[in-house]
Amino acid sequence: MSDQTDRKPLHLPSLSIDGFRGIDHLKINRLGRVTLLAGRNGVGKTTVLDAIRVFADRGHFLSLTRMLARSEEVAQSSDDSNVEESLDFEALFHGREAVLGSKFLIGSNGEDESRLCVEISNVEEQTQRQLPGIRRTMSMPDGPALMVSFGSFEELFAVFDREFDIDHVRWTDRQRARRGLREDARPKAMNCHSIGPGLLNNEDLDTLWGEVALTPSESLALDALRLGSTFGIDGVAVVPGASRSYDRRVVVRMNTGQRVPLRSLGDGATRLFSVAVALANAADGFLLIDEAENGIHHELQSAFWQLVLRAAQEHNVQVVATTHSWDCIAGFSAAASANETAEGIAVRLERSDDGLRAVEYSERELEIASAQRIEVR
Repeated sequence: MSDQTDRKPLHLPSLSIDGFRGIDHLKINRLGRVTLLAGRNGVGKTTVLDAIRVFADRGHFLSLTRMLARSEEVAQSSDDSNVEESLDFEALFHGREAVLGSKFLIGSNGEDESRLCVEISNVEEQTQRQLPGIRRTMSMPDGPALMVSFGSFEELFAVFDREFDIDHVRWTDRQRARRGLREDARPKAMNCHSIGPGLLNNEDLDTLWGEVALTPSESLALDALRLGSTFGIDGVAVVPGASRSYDRRVVVRMNTGQRVPLRSLGDGATRLFSVAVALANAADGFLLIDEAENGIHHELQSAFWQLVLRAAQEHNVQVVATTHSWDCIAGFSAAASANETAEGIAVRLERSDDGLRAVEYSERELEIASAQRIEVR
């Protein structure tokens, strides 16, 4: 790639994470239009994706609860009569410590005013501040609470109160205190889509394709499908399932006129199609891909990353992906070197006695590492 910079600024040009889950402190000085994270199992790659997701959602309470539920972070409490399970909010913090003052911060390096901060705060202290700020609502209990702040917006949730009802968080005026009383004061979440190691289900594919069909982005999905198929492909549609009317499935029209289920073309074709429609839906936001190499043949890696880099630039998407695969890294290196407009950066995460650190590779450095098979994973 040349020294030409992206046409549009990145949503996160750098990344700083402090105190979030398994990450005590991490600083990545430079992110690209597409950033590929490498490193050993358990080093924290998926946690970085979770952090970016929470940041993009501006710490929205539902974003936090969904992440905890997906990770099966559950705490048990008991009394004389029964045992109850609830989401374990202590798991949000490094060391799983829910003591007053524990907090995590996520954002760009050196931009404190735009960093998301979530901490364990004292309800009474916050609600009795003399400055215009958090107002106490009805029966917010005293004691520790989860405080979410971004810019001037602040919000308290009494998640450590035994009577707090996760299932009714949408009407928690009784257990929420907020800076100002208008919901539209909340910072607007950024567009963000995630693809996990597994394949998307038909419901998610239906939703994503519905936003792409009959738009200029439809060609992106078809191009991705053609990468992973040796057959000619003319189009895609979502149709009712064969057994139940409320089921939906994606079908592909071959150039022979035959219609076949997308999944019959294999996991690779389904994965490529999923990434393409997610890219189109993530316009002006983030796309997070966990274990990007899954289902994609090593000979297709370079072409796959060329498609991702091109689409990310065209749709103003910032992509952050993880990998364990050398073939994925080599393909990414080749694609990033060939692309003239979208910058691709690889980052290896590694742990030492000093904690977690990021080793950043520019496109030129990655090209040299790939050619000489210097360990990046």
